[in-house]
Amino acid sequence: MNNPSHKEKKKETPVVDNYDRKIDYLRISITDKCNLKCVYCTPEKALTHFNRSEILTDEEIVRFVQVAHRHGLSKVRITGGEPLLRKNITGLVTSIKNIGIRDLSLTTNGLMLSSLAGQLKDAGLTRVNISLDTLDAVRYKKITRGGDIALVWEAIKSAESAGLSPVKINMVPIKDMNDDEIESFASLTIENNFHIRFIEFMPAVNDGTWSKEKYIKSAQILKKISALGEITPFTFRGTGPSRNFRIRGAKGVIGIISPLSDHFCAHCNRLRLTANGKLRPCLFSKETIDIKTPLRNGISDEQLEMLFLQAIKSKPQGHGLKDKQILSSPINTMSEIGG
Repeated sequence: MNNPSHKEKKKETPVVDNYDRKIDYLRISITDKCNLKCVYCTPEKALTHFNRSEILTDEEIVRFVQVAHRHGLSKVRITGGEPLLRKNITGLVTSIKNIGIRDLSLTTNGLMLSSLAGQLKDAGLTRVNISLDTLDAVRYKKITRGGDIALVWEAIKSAESAGLSPVKINMVPIKDMNDDEIESFASLTIENNFHIRFIEFMPAVNDGTWSKEKYIKSAQILKKISALGEITPFTFRGTGPSRNFRIRGAKGVIGIISPLSDHFCAHCNRLRLTANGKLRPCLFSKETIDIKTPLRNGISDEQLEMLFLQAIKSKPQGHGLKDKQILSSPINTMSEIGG
């Protein structure tokens, strides 16, 4: 066996940004299209989607991940839009996994997952996060503007059977829409090894959908959950954004993600790559770095590395969303950026 090259050795050491954070995580949006139109994610008016030619190809995504991996990238999450709408999704998963990515996950609404769960596991996917904001079929159809919750439950069962576990379920509590279901979601962890993650409602659509009146702080979420029994902190390996808890005697885990009330910026280890090839140092950054144009103009790996490092060094200390800044979020719609 040949001795590892200098570049191969570097992948063991993540790059540190200007605030001493190790950046080893990349979220990749592979499409801005979705087969749902959730009220907190998609504006009511018709979206203009990227043209097919604007979307990064599999080869371009894989090449960028290869370069980033040489600088310590070890964790990748595939997002959208709805990533399972992408053709050859299993082939893309295999290609990314074969680079040496240790932790490869995917966020989905679940509608197409039941028939793909086994294939995705065989391709190298580690686990899935499934978005589900209500347990009521009628309410689900209203929130998603037409979705079928039965398909989501089939997806959860298929993911468990395939070994994409523990299954993580993402729920966004919104006042007067689904906040009366917080306890019901948390109680799912008592008999099931689910990871229920409550995510604070963020200004993810720049059309006035978000408001302080609809926003529920994580402290309020925890207070509701505590009615189910004693809850204690639960620690995972790693530095993810979720603060985790377990109800006494429960099989599963409850996670609280607080991007606004108790943000995790000081420990943020991620960059985002949008479907049209823009590196985003922070979800709420106005600054983006174009990698698609250079890739299509014949950029060298060394030059591509410099763009990756530039994104890390330009990562802000925090998202800065406070009061009026929240209402002028730079996000037009979350489906363009990736969850």
